[in-house]
Amino acid sequence: MLQIIIWFFAILFSLHIYLKILNIADIGFAKLIGGVLFSGGVSFGVYSLHTYMPFVKFIFMVLLIGAFAGFITHTRLDLTLAGGIISFGISYGFGIISTAIMQSFVYLITGSDNDLIVTLLSVPLQFVFITVLFSVTRLKKGILFLKEKGAGVVGLIISGIVFASIILIPNQNIPFEIRLILVISVILCVAGIIVWWRRGLTKLYRERIGERAMNELEAENAKLRESNEYLSTMTHRDSKLIAALYDRSAANGRLPQQIEELMRDRMSVLLQSQQVYKALPETNNELLDGVISSMLTRATEEGIQFDITLIGGISELIEMVTPLKFNTLCADLIENAIIATSYSEFKRILILIGSNDGIYELTISDSGIPFEKETLTKLGQERASTHLDEGGSGIGYMEIFKILREHKASLIIAEHPPKKFGFTKTVKVRFDGRDEYIVQEITDG
Repeated sequence: MLQIIIWFFAILFSLHIYLKILNIADIGFAKLIGGVLFSGGVSFGVYSLHTYMPFVKFIFMVLLIGAFAGFITHTRLDLTLAGGIISFGISYGFGIISTAIMQSFVYLITGSDNDLIVTLLSVPLQFVFITVLFSVTRLKKGILFLKEKGAGVVGLIISGIVFASIILIPNQNIPFEIRLILVISVILCVAGIIVWWRRGLTKLYRERIGERAMNELEAENAKLRESNEYLSTMTHRDSKLIAALYDRSAANGRLPQQIEELMRDRMSVLLQSQQVYKALPETNNELLDGVISSMLTRATEEGIQFDITLIGGISELIEMVTPLKFNTLCADLIENAIIATSYSEFKRILILIGSNDGIYELTISDSGIPFEKETLTKLGQERASTHLDEGGSGIGYMEIFKILREHKASLIIAEHPPKKFGFTKTVKVRFDGRDEYIVQEITDG
């Protein structure tokens, strides 16, 4: 009778583990009752075979467990076989471990082996082990990778060793020392299954992360292709329209209204795609990349076309000025350009960073309102800002001049003549060792 109880719970727990490793949460009440009745029936069947075929009973159990579990879960044959053996291996492995612990505990308390008490105590402990195993975050979703072809080979081998040990351990003809080794091997195999399980999940996780990244990349490429095709179509259309309108303007001596409408249309298209599709160049400095990305977002919110170009590598420039100070320069100058440009009808900012004739430069051109003459006179000497009425403090340029003086860099401000759809001014920081402040007025001539 005691053997029937042991086998009943071993089979019942095997079915429970099978559902867990395949991450099947609910099979319905009828199938649950069927599982209990199935466990009881197989237990009596195994007990009947115990005297006549002591070794075949285990094969009989595993095959029936796999067949029944596959039937109620509708899983394929190879998965049913692998899942059945692994489930039985874990169940019986924890059963042996629980029995060994409780046998030692009962012996220490009573001084004798009481099989009934050991069994009654080991079954709850066995269930606790199984519950704890599947409560681990990495394992609670089961052996999902087992569904991949060929993934269960290692688990089958380890469970097979447990299976063989289970067959041999009850054999009284085998010396006690050998049986003890077999018990230890079962414990090690259960640990091996858990390690194999974790590694398999890690591999599956990495593969899925890779697939997800590839899918995201493909989706992004599709968006870029769509944007490029759209922009190419617009460019092709505009080039022909602009050429035709230019011929008309040359004949009439004026710029037709259609060109202005065309430019506004193009700006609208560019702004719509800017935030989503614009690929900013990598500076290899996370903080600077973050500043530029933030400024792109802010410019887009203000309806400003925002472009940046790197001329060669700028890592040496960033290190020369120090990352913090160079980011301060970029942030303050770009922010000033955004504020100035937000007041204009035509809104565009162009940033160039790189080497020109062997000298590093940071150049920001914008179509914003020009500097006031008083502001240019006081720039860097005291707080001066064209936007004091709007809350500007003028502190930005005080900090900019402080950094420029430290590196003997020159600040060159070029003001361009008013021109439709053109830049109004350019602010250039040139690391030439001259420590100059130059204001230029550029004329068409």
